[in-house]
Amino acid sequence: MFPSDYKTYLTREVTTNGLSNAFFNGLACWYLIKDKGDMIWWGAHSFGVDILATAFILPWIVALIIIPLQKVKLRKQKTFTWDVNNHPDHGMYFLAKRFPEKLWLNAILFGLIGMLFFAPTLLLLIFFSGAEVFTAGEYAIFKGIWAGALAALLTTPMILVGLRSRENA
Repeated sequence: MFPSDYKTYLTREVTTNGLSNAFFNGLACWYLIKDKGDMIWWGAHSFGVDILATAFILPWIVALIIIPLQKVKLRKQKTFTWDVNNHPDHGMYFLAKRFPEKLWLNAILFGLIGMLFFAPTLLLLIFFSGAEVFTAGEYAIFKGIWAGALAALLTTPMILVGLRSRENA
């Protein structure tokens, strides 16, 4: 898939992005809900709405940061570029080369992927696990881990969107 230097670069980026998002989302969540009581599925203090909102907002913001940052690194030759024609069969390349040129459209698309794919999947898992209520502490830890995982999963396609070779896209 990737030569080892690409793997090292992507591993570092995914790890950094995942861990930082886990920490800051968990901390922000705790700060905002620590005095609100338990989190229920729907209503005033609900985790259902929070998960849906976070699933859109987090990838939207991360895309607005990662994609331009990768383009700057590419211009300064501090990273790699990839030729979309060298990896036509790999799913992540297939996805990345079809994203639009406009940054704001990329951010919206990543937000929609988060909200329409990752959030419903997570909500179904919560539903089938039988969880109905989270304490503030439980939810802050859960949300931090989930937000970190979501950011980590979407980092590589965001990087590829930022680094794709324009003459071959």
